[in-house]
Amino acid sequence: MPKSFFEIEHKFSLNSSGLQQFAEQLGCNMENNTSVNFPPEIAAGSAGLIKVQSDVWVFIIDATLNKPIRFTRIPMEEDCWILYYDLSDHYSRHIVDGVKHTIGYKAKLGFAVMDSRIKSSYISDIGDRAYSLRIVIKKSFLNKYLIEKGFIENFWHILGHNGTFFYGQLDARSKVMLYNLKKHKMNSFNYEFLLKSTTYNLLGYFFERLNINAPLRVVYEKDRRAILMSNKFLLSNLVVPFPGIEKLAEIANMSVTKYKYLYKSIFGMTPAVFFKNEKLLLARELLESGNFKTVGEVAFLLGYQKLSYFSMIYMNQFGIYPVESLQTIKIK
Repeated sequence: MPKSFFEIEHKFSLNSSGLQQFAEQLGCNMENNTSVNFPPEIAAGSAGLIKVQSDVWVFIIDATLNKPIRFTRIPMEEDCWILYYDLSDHYSRHIVDGVKHTIGYKAKLGFAVMDSRIKSSYISDIGDRAYSLRIVIKKSFLNKYLIEKGFIENFWHILGHNGTFFYGQLDARSKVMLYNLKKHKMNSFNYEFLLKSTTYNLLGYFFERLNINAPLRVVYEKDRRAILMSNKFLLSNLVVPFPGIEKLAEIANMSVTKYKYLYKSIFGMTPAVFFKNEKLLLARELLESGNFKTVGEVAFLLGYQKLSYFSMIYMNQFGIYPVESLQTIKIK
Protein backbone atom coordinates (compact mmCIF):
# COMPACT_ATOMS: atom_id res chain seq x y z
CA MET A 1 0.00 0.00 0.00
CA PRO A 2 1.50 3.42 -0.93
CA LYS A 3 2.79 5.43 2.02
CA SER A 4 0.89 8.46 0.69
CA PHE A 5 -2.33 6.93 2.00
CA PHE A 6 -3.74 8.63 5.07
CA GLU A 7 -4.43 5.78 7.47
CA ILE A 8 -7.41 5.76 9.83
CA GLU A 9 -7.81 2.74 12.09
CA HIS A 10 -11.02 2.64 14.05
CA LYS A 11 -12.99 0.22 16.16
CA PHE A 12 -16.77 -0.01 16.23
CA SER A 13 -18.34 0.11 19.67
CA LEU A 14 -22.01 0.13 20.55
CA ASN A 15 -21.52 3.56 22.11
CA SER A 16 -20.01 6.91 21.10
CA SER A 17 -16.44 5.95 22.08
CA GLY A 18 -15.76 4.46 18.65
CA LEU A 19 -16.75 7.68 16.93
CA GLN A 20 -14.65 9.67 19.38
CA GLN A 21 -11.58 7.64 18.41
CA PHE A 22 -12.45 8.14 14.75
CA ALA A 23 -12.65 11.92 15.30
CA GLU A 24 -9.33 12.02 17.15
CA GLN A 25 -7.55 10.32 14.27
CA LEU A 26 -9.07 12.81 11.85
CA GLY A 27 -8.08 15.71 14.07
CA CYS A 28 -11.60 17.08 14.42
CA ASN A 29 -14.35 17.42 17.01
CA MET A 30 -17.57 15.47 17.39
CA GLU A 31 -20.91 17.11 16.64
CA ASN A 32 -23.61 16.33 19.24
CA ASN A 33 -21.92 12.99 20.05
CA THR A 34 -23.31 11.49 16.84
CA SER A 35 -21.27 12.87 13.91
CA VAL A 36 -17.93 14.31 12.83
CA ASN A 37 -17.03 16.62 9.96
CA PHE A 38 -13.92 15.73 7.99
CA PRO A 39 -11.15 18.37 7.97
CA PRO A 40 -11.30 20.10 4.53
CA GLU A 41 -7.74 19.10 3.66
CA ILE A 42 -8.77 15.43 4.00
CA ALA A 43 -12.33 15.31 2.67
CA ALA A 44 -15.57 17.22 2.25
CA GLY A 45 -18.24 15.42 4.20
CA SER A 46 -19.14 13.73 7.45
CA ALA A 47 -19.35 10.46 9.35
CA GLY A 48 -21.93 9.51 11.93
CA LEU A 49 -22.76 6.84 14.51
CA ILE A 50 -26.33 6.65 15.79
CA LYS A 51 -28.07 4.29 18.19
CA VAL A 52 -31.15 2.73 16.61
CA GLN A 53 -31.92 0.62 19.68
CA SER A 54 -29.84 -0.92 22.46
CA ASP A 55 -28.53 -3.79 20.30
CA VAL A 56 -28.49 -2.03 16.92
CA TRP A 57 -26.30 0.90 15.85
CA VAL A 58 -25.67 2.42 12.43
CA PHE A 59 -22.43 3.97 11.18
CA ILE A 60 -22.36 6.04 7.99
CA ILE A 61 -19.67 7.77 5.92
CA ASP A 62 -20.57 10.35 3.29
CA ALA A 63 -17.47 12.16 2.02
CA THR A 64 -15.68 13.27 -1.15
CA LEU A 65 -12.00 12.66 -0.57
CA ASN A 66 -9.35 15.31 -1.13
CA LYS A 67 -6.50 12.92 -0.36
CA PRO A 68 -6.21 9.12 -0.51
CA ILE A 69 -7.44 7.46 2.67
CA ARG A 70 -7.57 3.89 3.86
CA PHE A 71 -10.17 3.33 6.59
CA THR A 72 -9.38 0.17 8.52
CA ARG A 73 -11.83 -1.31 11.00
CA ILE A 74 -10.05 -3.38 13.60
CA PRO A 75 -11.95 -6.28 15.23
CA MET A 76 -14.58 -5.26 17.74
CA GLU A 77 -14.69 -6.23 21.39
CA GLU A 78 -18.45 -6.79 21.17
CA ASP A 79 -19.55 -9.90 19.27
CA CYS A 80 -21.65 -8.49 16.41
CA TRP A 81 -22.75 -8.95 12.84
CA ILE A 82 -22.27 -6.03 10.45
CA LEU A 83 -24.59 -5.49 7.48
CA TYR A 84 -22.62 -3.37 5.04
CA TYR A 85 -24.16 -1.23 2.26
CA ASP A 86 -22.26 0.84 -0.30
CA LEU A 87 -23.64 3.36 -2.78
CA SER A 88 -20.44 5.25 -3.60
CA ASP A 89 -20.62 7.20 -6.86
CA HIS A 90 -18.00 5.22 -8.74
CA TYR A 91 -15.66 2.46 -7.58
CA SER A 92 -14.19 1.83 -4.15
CA ARG A 93 -12.27 -1.10 -2.72
CA HIS A 94 -13.31 -3.10 0.30
CA ILE A 95 -10.87 -5.65 1.71
CA VAL A 96 -12.49 -8.20 4.01
CA ASP A 97 -10.36 -10.86 5.67
CA GLY A 98 -7.74 -10.35 2.96
CA VAL A 99 -10.22 -10.68 0.07
CA LYS A 100 -10.50 -7.63 -2.22
CA HIS A 101 -13.90 -6.51 -3.56
CA THR A 102 -14.71 -3.72 -6.01
CA ILE A 103 -17.78 -1.92 -4.72
CA GLY A 104 -19.95 1.13 -5.35
CA TYR A 105 -22.80 2.13 -7.64
CA LYS A 106 -20.85 1.51 -10.85
CA ALA A 107 -19.59 -1.86 -9.63
CA LYS A 108 -23.14 -3.14 -8.90
CA LEU A 109 -21.79 -4.91 -5.82
CA GLY A 110 -22.60 -3.15 -2.61
CA PHE A 111 -23.91 -5.47 0.08
CA ALA A 112 -22.05 -7.57 2.62
CA VAL A 113 -22.61 -9.45 5.85
CA MET A 114 -19.52 -9.76 8.01
CA ASP A 115 -18.40 -10.89 11.43
CA SER A 116 -17.18 -7.99 13.56
CA ARG A 117 -14.25 -10.13 14.70
CA ILE A 118 -12.57 -9.96 11.28
CA LYS A 119 -10.59 -6.98 10.01
CA SER A 120 -11.66 -4.95 6.98
CA SER A 121 -10.36 -1.91 5.07
CA TYR A 122 -12.11 0.61 2.82
CA ILE A 123 -10.34 2.64 0.10
CA SER A 124 -11.86 5.29 -2.19
CA ASP A 125 -10.29 7.50 -4.86
CA ILE A 126 -9.68 11.24 -4.67
CA GLY A 127 -12.63 13.24 -5.99
CA ASP A 128 -15.09 10.36 -5.68
CA ARG A 129 -17.99 10.52 -3.26
CA ALA A 130 -17.64 7.62 -0.85
CA TYR A 131 -20.99 6.60 0.62
CA SER A 132 -21.27 3.59 2.90
CA LEU A 133 -23.60 2.52 5.70
CA ARG A 134 -23.00 -0.20 8.26
CA ILE A 135 -25.67 -1.65 10.52
CA VAL A 136 -23.99 -3.15 13.59
CA ILE A 137 -26.11 -5.75 15.42
CA LYS A 138 -25.29 -7.81 18.49
CA LYS A 139 -25.12 -11.47 17.52
CA SER A 140 -27.20 -12.54 20.52
CA PHE A 141 -30.01 -10.20 19.44
CA LEU A 142 -29.93 -11.11 15.74
CA ASN A 143 -29.53 -14.84 16.28
CA LYS A 144 -32.46 -14.91 18.71
CA TYR A 145 -34.65 -13.08 16.21
CA LEU A 146 -33.62 -15.35 13.31
CA ILE A 147 -34.30 -18.48 15.35
CA GLU A 148 -37.75 -17.20 16.39
CA LYS A 149 -38.64 -16.42 12.76
CA GLY A 150 -37.15 -19.64 11.38
CA PHE A 151 -34.51 -17.87 9.26
CA ILE A 152 -31.33 -18.97 11.03
CA GLU A 153 -30.48 -21.74 8.55
CA ASN A 154 -31.05 -19.34 5.65
CA PHE A 155 -28.70 -16.86 7.29
CA TRP A 156 -25.91 -19.42 7.61
CA HIS A 157 -26.57 -20.49 4.03
CA ILE A 158 -25.90 -16.92 2.84
CA LEU A 159 -22.58 -16.84 4.70
CA GLY A 160 -21.53 -20.06 3.00
CA HIS A 161 -18.54 -22.21 3.85
CA ASN A 162 -16.42 -19.47 5.45
CA GLY A 163 -19.09 -18.55 8.01
CA THR A 164 -17.68 -15.06 8.57
CA PHE A 165 -18.63 -12.91 5.60
CA PHE A 166 -20.69 -12.72 2.41
CA TYR A 167 -20.44 -10.24 -0.45
CA GLY A 168 -23.08 -9.76 -3.13
CA GLN A 169 -25.64 -7.72 -4.98
CA LEU A 170 -27.46 -4.81 -3.36
CA ASP A 171 -31.18 -5.30 -3.97
CA ALA A 172 -33.14 -2.61 -5.82
CA ARG A 173 -35.37 -1.55 -2.90
CA SER A 174 -32.37 -1.06 -0.63
CA LYS A 175 -30.73 1.00 -3.37
CA VAL A 176 -33.77 3.25 -3.56
CA MET A 177 -33.77 3.75 0.23
CA LEU A 178 -30.06 4.62 0.24
CA TYR A 179 -30.44 6.77 -2.85
CA ASN A 180 -33.08 8.87 -1.08
CA LEU A 181 -31.04 9.11 2.13
CA LYS A 182 -27.99 10.13 0.11
CA LYS A 183 -29.77 13.33 -0.94
CA HIS A 184 -29.77 14.60 2.65
CA LYS A 185 -26.93 16.20 4.60
CA MET A 186 -26.03 14.84 8.02
CA ASN A 187 -26.55 18.25 9.59
CA SER A 188 -30.19 18.33 8.48
CA PHE A 189 -32.54 18.79 11.45
CA ASN A 190 -34.38 15.53 10.69
CA TYR A 191 -31.41 13.42 9.56
CA GLU A 192 -31.36 11.15 12.62
CA PHE A 193 -35.01 10.18 12.01
CA LEU A 194 -34.33 9.58 8.31
CA LEU A 195 -31.31 7.42 9.12
CA LYS A 196 -33.21 5.33 11.68
CA SER A 197 -36.13 4.88 9.28
CA THR A 198 -33.74 3.80 6.51
CA THR A 199 -32.03 1.35 8.87
CA TYR A 200 -35.33 -0.34 9.81
CA ASN A 201 -36.32 -0.60 6.14
CA LEU A 202 -32.96 -2.09 5.18
CA LEU A 203 -33.29 -4.66 7.95
CA GLY A 204 -36.81 -5.47 6.79
CA TYR A 205 -35.63 -6.05 3.21
CA PHE A 206 -32.76 -8.22 4.47
CA PHE A 207 -35.09 -10.40 6.55
CA GLU A 208 -37.49 -10.66 3.63
CA ARG A 209 -34.63 -11.86 1.46
CA LEU A 210 -33.84 -14.55 4.02
CA ASN A 211 -37.46 -15.66 3.93
CA ILE A 212 -37.57 -15.73 0.12
CA ASN A 213 -34.44 -17.87 -0.03
CA ALA A 214 -36.20 -20.85 1.61
CA PRO A 215 -36.19 -23.74 0.85
CA LEU A 216 -32.42 -23.88 0.69
CA ARG A 217 -30.05 -25.47 -1.72
CA VAL A 218 -26.28 -25.26 -1.65
CA VAL A 219 -24.96 -22.95 -4.38
CA TYR A 220 -21.52 -24.12 -5.44
CA GLU A 221 -18.91 -21.47 -6.20
CA LYS A 222 -18.72 -22.51 -9.87
CA ASP A 223 -22.48 -22.05 -10.27
CA ARG A 224 -22.41 -18.76 -8.33
CA ARG A 225 -19.74 -17.38 -10.69
CA ALA A 226 -21.78 -18.49 -13.71
CA ILE A 227 -24.92 -16.75 -12.39
CA LEU A 228 -22.94 -13.57 -11.66
CA MET A 229 -21.47 -13.66 -15.17
CA SER A 230 -24.97 -13.81 -16.68
CA ASN A 231 -26.05 -11.00 -14.37
CA LYS A 232 -23.16 -8.87 -15.61
CA PHE A 233 -24.53 -9.40 -19.12
CA LEU A 234 -27.94 -8.17 -17.92
CA LEU A 235 -26.45 -5.03 -16.37
CA SER A 236 -24.51 -4.28 -19.54
CA ASN A 237 -27.65 -4.39 -21.67
CA LEU A 238 -30.20 -2.27 -19.82
CA VAL A 239 -31.00 -0.17 -22.91
CA VAL A 240 -32.41 -3.14 -24.81
CA PRO A 241 -35.37 -5.44 -24.03
CA PHE A 242 -35.00 -8.27 -21.52
CA PRO A 243 -33.00 -11.01 -23.33
CA GLY A 244 -35.02 -13.91 -21.93
CA ILE A 245 -34.29 -16.74 -19.51
CA GLU A 246 -33.07 -19.07 -22.26
CA LYS A 247 -30.31 -16.65 -23.29
CA LEU A 248 -29.20 -16.10 -19.69
CA ALA A 249 -29.18 -19.83 -18.95
CA GLU A 250 -27.07 -20.35 -22.08
CA ILE A 251 -24.53 -17.77 -20.85
CA ALA A 252 -24.39 -19.54 -17.48
CA ASN A 253 -24.11 -22.92 -19.24
CA MET A 254 -26.92 -24.54 -17.31
CA SER A 255 -30.50 -25.65 -17.82
CA VAL A 256 -33.31 -23.09 -17.62
CA THR A 257 -34.80 -24.83 -14.57
CA LYS A 258 -31.52 -24.85 -12.67
CA TYR A 259 -30.74 -21.29 -13.71
CA LYS A 260 -34.08 -19.91 -12.50
CA TYR A 261 -33.77 -21.68 -9.15
CA LEU A 262 -30.19 -20.62 -8.48
CA TYR A 263 -30.75 -17.04 -9.63
CA LYS A 264 -33.60 -16.56 -7.19
CA SER A 265 -31.59 -18.25 -4.42
CA ILE A 266 -28.79 -15.71 -4.90
CA PHE A 267 -30.71 -12.52 -5.68
CA GLY A 268 -34.08 -13.15 -4.05
CA MET A 269 -35.99 -12.33 -7.25
CA THR A 270 -36.36 -13.46 -10.84
CA PRO A 271 -34.00 -12.16 -13.57
CA ALA A 272 -36.90 -10.29 -15.19
CA VAL A 273 -37.75 -8.41 -11.97
CA PHE A 274 -34.09 -7.63 -11.36
CA PHE A 275 -33.74 -6.32 -14.92
CA LYS A 276 -36.82 -4.11 -14.57
CA ASN A 277 -35.66 -2.68 -11.24
CA GLU A 278 -32.17 -1.91 -12.52
CA LYS A 279 -33.53 -0.31 -15.69
CA LEU A 280 -35.77 1.96 -13.63
CA LEU A 281 -32.88 2.91 -11.35
CA LEU A 282 -30.89 3.84 -14.46
CA ALA A 283 -33.88 5.84 -15.72
CA ARG A 284 -33.98 7.78 -12.47
CA GLU A 285 -30.26 8.49 -12.66
CA LEU A 286 -30.59 9.74 -16.25
CA LEU A 287 -33.62 11.90 -15.46
CA GLU A 288 -31.76 13.59 -12.62
CA SER A 289 -28.52 14.00 -14.58
CA GLY A 290 -29.59 17.24 -16.28
CA ASN A 291 -28.60 15.85 -19.69
CA PHE A 292 -32.13 15.32 -21.05
CA LYS A 293 -34.87 17.80 -21.85
CA THR A 294 -37.87 15.46 -21.80
CA VAL A 295 -39.00 12.24 -20.15
CA GLY A 296 -39.57 10.80 -23.63
CA GLU A 297 -35.86 11.03 -24.44
CA VAL A 298 -34.97 8.84 -21.48
CA ALA A 299 -37.85 6.42 -22.03
CA PHE A 300 -36.98 5.79 -25.66
CA LEU A 301 -33.25 5.55 -24.90
CA LEU A 302 -34.04 2.69 -22.52
CA GLY A 303 -36.26 0.92 -25.04
CA TYR A 304 -39.72 1.84 -23.71
CA GLN A 305 -42.03 2.24 -26.70
CA LYS A 306 -44.97 3.68 -24.75
CA LEU A 307 -44.38 6.72 -22.56
CA SER A 308 -47.58 6.05 -20.59
CA TYR A 309 -46.33 2.56 -19.63
CA PHE A 310 -42.94 3.94 -18.59
CA SER A 311 -44.61 6.60 -16.44
CA MET A 312 -46.85 4.01 -14.79
CA ILE A 313 -44.09 1.58 -13.79
CA TYR A 314 -41.83 4.46 -12.70
CA MET A 315 -44.61 5.72 -10.44
CA ASN A 316 -45.14 2.22 -9.01
CA GLN A 317 -41.42 1.90 -8.25
CA PHE A 318 -40.58 5.33 -6.83
CA GLY A 319 -43.91 6.89 -5.82
CA ILE A 320 -43.49 9.84 -8.20
CA TYR A 321 -43.91 10.33 -11.93
CA PRO A 322 -40.76 10.57 -14.07
CA VAL A 323 -41.52 14.20 -14.97
CA GLU A 324 -41.14 15.06 -11.28
CA SER A 325 -37.60 13.67 -11.26
CA LEU A 326 -36.83 15.67 -14.37
CA GLN A 327 -38.27 18.86 -12.84
CA THR A 328 -36.18 18.37 -9.70
CA ILE A 329 -32.96 18.71 -11.64
CA LYS A 330 -34.27 21.69 -13.61
CA ILE A 331 -34.98 23.85 -10.58
CA LYS A 332 -31.61 23.32 -8.89
